[in-house]
Amino acid sequence: MTGIAETLNGRGHDVWLQRSDGTRMNPGDPTLDFIQRGGAPSGISLASAGAGNASCIGFQKSGSTHVWEIWNGVQFEGRSGAAHELDIAIVPQQVGAELRLHGGTPFGRPRIAVECKDVATSGSIDEMRTLVARLYDVTILDGHRSHLGLGAPPQAIYPGNFRGDPYHNSQFTYRRENLHSFNVFARRTGFAKGAAAMTAYHCIQPHGSITAGSPEADILFTDVADWIDANLP
Repeated sequence: MTGIAETLNGRGHDVWLQRSDGTRMNPGDPTLDFIQRGGAPSGISLASAGAGNASCIGFQKSGSTHVWEIWNGVQFEGRSGAAHELDIAIVPQQVGAELRLHGGTPFGRPRIAVECKDVATSGSIDEMRTLVARLYDVTILDGHRSHLGLGAPPQAIYPGNFRGDPYHNSQFTYRRENLHSFNVFARRTGFAKGAAAMTAYHCIQPHGSITAGSPEADILFTDVADWIDANLP
């Protein structure tokens, strides 16, 4: 989270730490106000519960009117009704704002999803299959609107019953949604040959040998920031 945020800040974007009730942390505020998620993954806490739950990071691109949030360890609801944790997710701020009013989990898919694995063994095919299946379940396509009861055009992500201004229209195919979002598998070690072969077809960016302060970590942060600059409004 912080690596992405620092890279965006270095490019001149407005970046801030944000408490669980939606308030910004200002320079000079106690650093303990930033609370990293602990325990099991969950949805977004109600603002009325106070500022003592998991924090996030907000950012706004220079010259843009759109605001985004970087989340850690939040569960997303898939079309099957199952909850899927995404280690790092970037979503429009209005999704977070609505969830802080009513609570719950987002339904659908973020614009950026990063799966993180801090394990010593190489990434297996089963690991990659699990991520592909997770992204498939949280993908809302245009053709799903009738049986999901969504309006037209359907959005790619919903915070509960939110029916506000459109900000991320659904795509028509799974592959087009893969190309419309940015999906990363980041690992402390590398990938087995079969797992790496799956990444290109499913539009997942593999990033191995990620450790704090490593050149590979800087490449990861740069790739995410480049995609944000090129694709987010």
